[in-house]
Amino acid sequence: MFLYSKEQFLECEEFPFAILPFLTMPTRALQPHYHDFIELVYVAEGHGEHLYKGNSYPLSKGDTFVIAPGVEHDYRVIGNVPLKVYNIMFMPSFLTSELEALSAVTPFLDFFYVEPFLRENLDFDSHLKLSLLEGHEMKQRIDRIFKEYDEKALGYRISIKAQLIDLLIYLSRCYDQRVVKPVFHNNESKAIRQLCEFLELHYAQPIQLEQVCRMCGMSQTTFTSKFKQMVGKTFTEYRNEVRIRASLKPLRETEEKIIEIAESVGIRDVSHFNHLFKQHLLMTPREYRIKHRT
Repeated sequence: MFLYSKEQFLECEEFPFAILPFLTMPTRALQPHYHDFIELVYVAEGHGEHLYKGNSYPLSKGDTFVIAPGVEHDYRVIGNVPLKVYNIMFMPSFLTSELEALSAVTPFLDFFYVEPFLRENLDFDSHLKLSLLEGHEMKQRIDRIFKEYDEKALGYRISIKAQLIDLLIYLSRCYDQRVVKPVFHNNESKAIRQLCEFLELHYAQPIQLEQVCRMCGMSQTTFTSKFKQMVGKTFTEYRNEVRIRASLKPLRETEEKIIEIAESVGIRDVSHFNHLFKQHLLMTPREYRIKHRT
């Protein structure tokens, strides 16, 4: 399996973004791969299959989806017509504050974070399928971003970022018009298990209690009671535990500043991070780093 790295595909460290059309030919051999950046994909032409974490999903014109970093996937063409997709690639840091703000908008949260997670389940209708009119609107937005990226005229970086935000909001509105709530399983126990799996992947996102209640299709009172009963701790306690656990590897293996590690796992206040860390491991992040370096 190949790694498609940010150094290969994205413009540079200061502007970690790229957009390109990609043709998959019917004769192309399978090349399962993953990447260390986010990939937003729009299928413009052809029919095929998306091979995603060992499962296969049909693809055709109008399909739009997000692939998270580190997820194995590939494409296979069905028929004699090449599969043409547009790949919009960027690091999460490219839109850090914007993604945080957008995460407060439920349809965006569902499309960008929840839908890719659910795509791993075989019983889920995996892609946002755009209508002909929606696809036309999507293609116009992509063309404008591609033109800016290709020509690199004065101010192109600011323009690309603004247009990408516009595109994400547009897709969220499309998603909101057709999605069926709740987004997790209608069985309460299964919904909570799915939520825990979701948090293991998206612990850094500013997802609030009221949002997860809606995602699970429960009132806040019911969710709070069921979650504590099943997991043995509150939603906030569980999310904090996942975040602290995610911080251990970079503390051991990198030279990143502690404040940067805290922010990378979704905790913006370093004092709060230190408090939670000591609460869980009975030592500070600095003490943990020193202990595991010696």
